[in-house]
Amino acid sequence: MIAAAIDIGSNTVKLLVGRAVEGRIEPLREEIAYTRLGEGIGEGRPLSPEAIGRTVEAVVRFAQLARESGAAETAVVATEAARSATNGDELMQACRSRGVEVRVISGEEEARLSWLGGTSGLPPQPAVVLDVGGGSAEIVAGDGDHVTWSARLPLGAVRLRETFLGEAPARPTAWALLEDHVLAALAEVPPDLPGRLIGVGGTVAQIAQLAHPADPGKPLALETVASIAATLRRFSRPQILAIGVPWGRDDIIAPGAAVVLAVMRHLGRQELVPARTGLRFGLLRAILAASALQNP
Repeated sequence: MIAAAIDIGSNTVKLLVGRAVEGRIEPLREEIAYTRLGEGIGEGRPLSPEAIGRTVEAVVRFAQLARESGAAETAVVATEAARSATNGDELMQACRSRGVEVRVISGEEEARLSWLGGTSGLPPQPAVVLDVGGGSAEIVAGDGDHVTWSARLPLGAVRLRETFLGEAPARPTAWALLEDHVLAALAEVPPDLPGRLIGVGGTVAQIAQLAHPADPGKPLALETVASIAATLRRFSRPQILAIGVPWGRDDIIAPGAAVVLAVMRHLGRQELVPARTGLRFGLLRAILAASALQNP
């Protein structure tokens, strides 16, 4: 069976079309659109009409691509931006009016899907999955298919940029406030979570691409992440674009890298394993597993 997953995040909309092959996900098509649904993000704030419009167009286009790719089922989920906004239902209604059903998932389900995605194709063993999104950061610990601990922290890259930094390069005082906020949020995370650290999502993928262009799946050493984070905080947006960071991520990669570095230090990890999988892979795993149970 071919199925599709569409993940509506605070910064991007992502499409994955794939099927299960010998217990792993075989991607058949992947797409990404930078729609910045979470601009002006914050608890109790509305999504802007412009951000909703950009996002709806991407979702409708991706749903059509999924059908053209042979997907028998497509699941569309929205995360932190839609969940925390006062008008998240407007996004769902706008998509429904165009023939696409969207489900806003809870923080707990987001953590579970991030775990399923981050560990996709790996042998069962203890691990910690880090997903730095636009609106929040998920840290999920588990073993095999079981999540043993998780937290959703207000450390999304879009949120941090808008709250603390503004345009790059930000002042040292702004960075100091951001770092204090990150450390305060990480205080609730047990520093002794067992297992290797796996990073998923666009922030980690971009750091991996900057560190190892020829092999972005290579583990990231703590010193490498620290060096990249220090460089990014000094650079302007044109400089960040010039080193290969795409538009739509160029203005948030520096705070995202700061979160990755802080998590590695907090957990005492000397390396992080970047995985190209993420929530959309977890969602697709869940769809295909449910189909297999219904159609043995």
